[in-house]
Amino acid sequence: MKLLHRGWESNQIAAYRGLIAPLRIIDPVGLYHVMSRGNFRHTIFLDDDHYAKYIRLTTREAKNREWRVLDWCLIPNHYHFLIQLTDGGLSAGMRELNGGFSRWSNLQTDRTGTGHVFKNRFTSIEVADEGHLFEVIRYIANNPVKAGLVRVPEDWPWSGYRATVGIDHRYPFHKPAELLTYFGSDEAIALERYRHFVREGRVRSRRVLWSDQV
Repeated sequence: MKLLHRGWESNQIAAYRGLIAPLRIIDPVGLYHVMSRGNFRHTIFLDDDHYAKYIRLTTREAKNREWRVLDWCLIPNHYHFLIQLTDGGLSAGMRELNGGFSRWSNLQTDRTGTGHVFKNRFTSIEVADEGHLFEVIRYIANNPVKAGLVRVPEDWPWSGYRATVGIDHRYPFHKPAELLTYFGSDEAIALERYRHFVREGRVRSRRVLWSDQV
């Protein structure tokens, strides 16, 4: 059977290719700010069980992929991670993490087959310089405050801040000591600098260029 004219064929091929997400170029030992939002900005984490499940899945994937998670924050409709890769695995790991959570969540809420939990694929931005790094560190710590969930970061239980400042024990995937090395070699001094830096961010708040990408 003869194909229709070449213009139609080319348009169909172009349309099909438009449905395929481009391959990500990931530095296998890069430092990445990783984030995602609920589909249509809907709530992802409905209750403490949902937060706890996502943390268990994160622990598993971080171990399997040898991720070093310097900081993290989960709030009702999105999340942020600061991940140091050691041997790639970001795309595969996030696919397992978000996919596994979505299947579990849909079973819990009887939503199987009704749509996606997360908006598209996760967003990953390589942290390429020190200025960007410190901006991300400050943003993640203050995210629950900016969202109006709490008055200060230490009041939010589902982030890395409490473990970083010594209020809680860290989760297995979280490496707060590694984060604090960016604030100095002396642990006590680094911790005080970190606290001050995060607190200063609440006073001098400004919109960052990538904050609306999730």
